[in-house]
Amino acid sequence: MVASMTKRIMRGVAGVLAVVLLAVVLFSSYYIAREAGHHCEGEECPICENIRQCEAVLQQLGLGVILVASLVVPTVWSLITRSLRAYTFAAETLVSRKVRLND
Repeated sequence: MVASMTKRIMRGVAGVLAVVLLAVVLFSSYYIAREAGHHCEGEECPICENIRQCEAVLQQLGLGVILVASLVVPTVWSLITRSLRAYTFAAETLVSRKVRLND
């Protein structure tokens, strides 16, 4: 019971983090696209600084996504193949095939 609740909580946290990550990427990209043609005020332009920060965030997230994908994808793949293997063996039993064992 506790393990299933923990899994649900972890799935919820992962979902929230995924939504936040998606929002950061979308809003950063939108801000860069919207302010690309702004009237620059010189070296200390606050809009240029914000664009640089958004570009840095997107660059860091890109490297983080590659790192996470390189760790998560093989793990998920091994779990899927193990569960499929277990399912195929568990699906074929004498009871499921309705075999009658007479002496």
